[in-house]
Amino acid sequence: MRAFRTILCALALGACAQLPLVTPDVHSDWDKTLYYARKDVEAGNYFAADRLIDDYVRVHPDSREAKEIAFWKAVYTLDPANERGSLASGIAALDQYLASTDSTGLYRNEAAILRRTAVAAQGVTAGSGTGPPAAVSPTPATDTVVVVTRTREEEIAALKDQLAKTKEELAKVSAELDRIKKRLANPSN
Repeated sequence: MRAFRTILCALALGACAQLPLVTPDVHSDWDKTLYYARKDVEAGNYFAADRLIDDYVRVHPDSREAKEIAFWKAVYTLDPANERGSLASGIAALDQYLASTDSTGLYRNEAAILRRTAVAAQGVTAGSGTGPPAAVSPTPATDTVVVVTRTREEEIAALKDQLAKTKEELAKVSAELDRIKKRLANPSN
């Protein structure tokens, strides 16, 4: 009888205990999705990576991980190797992610840092004239990070350094071109 009471108490306590709901399929699907998406990105197949993560959202629309897909899409859009991506669209995607997540977002800090880095890169690209000028997106209200800009003197110094390097490279290329011209003019040497 005593064993019966002990078992009954254990069952009652076990029934009252609240165990966290774990969905191993979703977690393993998440890991698999990120693994194969990363493999596609490493291979330069951004379209396939996008399709994989979009499929995850379709299959697991209400999962916490599905809410984090926007971060990964933004990261892949910002990748310079992605021919379909750009700084402007990546920044816009990060803004959207930051606006849609609360403080519990898995990648919120990383997204804020990446956004600031992308905005700085966009400013350098637009300032140096090496790429199309793009409008800098305003920082979302939820992102309280201040972007520090360089002074005019620092920018001028950086541009002068870049110009000097470009002149050196041009001189090297011109010398090589002259050498090739001479060699073509006198093929017997």
